[in-house]
Amino acid sequence: MRSQSQIYSRYFTYVKSFTKIPVVRTYGSTIFTLIMSVVFILFAIKPTVETILVLQKKLADSNQTLEKLIQKGNDLSLARQNYENLGQSTLSKLSSAIPDKPDLKSITQALESTSQKYNASISALQIEPQVFESSNPEALGTIAEIGFTFNTTGTYQNLISLLQDIYISSRLISIDNLSLSQLSEGSGLTMSITGKVYYLK
Repeated sequence: MRSQSQIYSRYFTYVKSFTKIPVVRTYGSTIFTLIMSVVFILFAIKPTVETILVLQKKLADSNQTLEKLIQKGNDLSLARQNYENLGQSTLSKLSSAIPDKPDLKSITQALESTSQKYNASISALQIEPQVFESSNPEALGTIAEIGFTFNTTGTYQNLISLLQDIYISSRLISIDNLSLSQLSEGSGLTMSITGKVYYLK
């Protein structure tokens, strides 16, 4: 086997003959300097270019967010203007439908009075437990819900009329589930309603 010194000597012979070329002897150092300068410049510019691209992306995202915020502000301004243009009777109906407090008493009274109106007896009226938190400025104006279960017994026609009254009640009531079942004794029916009422925080 040839020793490493022999191999290196052979390579050196090739390089030495290459350096004897007139063009290489004249412009070799200049070309080498230019190549090294380009390499260093590329390594120096690359992080700057990457930073510029990242900043441009962030700027584009910020502009999109700003446009959305401006649009949201315009929508809120228009909504407020439309709200202020509503008549007093409409505002009163809105306040009754979605009051600015839970007002659990009005819910129970409305369901009880409607049942009495149609000679239906209440077998169960349950309001889901509520946790009323202290006022949070970020939550102001948001709609909260209160779940309830209402069971009442009566004739089919009376229960249908009762259901229609609940549907057109001044308080906004959403019915999630409704079931009718025959009483074990008599010709009456039991109607079970699961629903929600709403209020503004």
